[in-house]
Amino acid sequence: MTTPILHVSQIAPILGLPTPAALGAAGLAWDCTRVLGGWVELIETLAWEVLVQKTPSRGRSLRNLTVNVFHPFELLTAAWSTGSFDWDPELDTAREEQLRSAHTIVRYARERHVGWLDFVLGHEAQLDDADRLITSPRGEITFANLLTQQRWHAAFHYRQLVAFLGGEGHDVGATVDLAAIGGLELPADIF
Repeated sequence: MTTPILHVSQIAPILGLPTPAALGAAGLAWDCTRVLGGWVELIETLAWEVLVQKTPSRGRSLRNLTVNVFHPFELLTAAWSTGSFDWDPELDTAREEQLRSAHTIVRYARERHVGWLDFVLGHEAQLDDADRLITSPRGEITFANLLTQQRWHAAFHYRQLVAFLGGEGHDVGATVDLAAIGGLELPADIF
């Protein structure tokens, strides 16, 4: 396993320091990196049976939720240069069916997390100039707003992952503190 590169927003809570406020799209991007990394950490030792078990999230499995959370981030990296975000969640089932072992699910998530991290590291200085419009299935949206939506989406499902695993008796002690990520405004209901 490779050692992840940590951002100041990840290190500050470990040292007992206040987390700096996210600044624009770069801060949002780093928040996403934290959530995706936490997700990979939680699923990397899970058995196949756990990953395909139905959860209270509309009966979807952790395999399906992993695809649903991580696939948009590979699309975001492409959207930065192409101006198009072509996410069709209806195709998640077909993507999910390609992942036929616990190892392939973890690899899928890890590859997209590393791809996102590479993107953020390579574009961090440019991200705060993210007023560029991106075409999506729901119309035009700025990259920063699209990133805000995906940050919320990933955090929402991350909370479901933690709740489901905790409820099943799995150790979820090494989780991302979503309360330390400003501006998420997640609903009180987890599922």
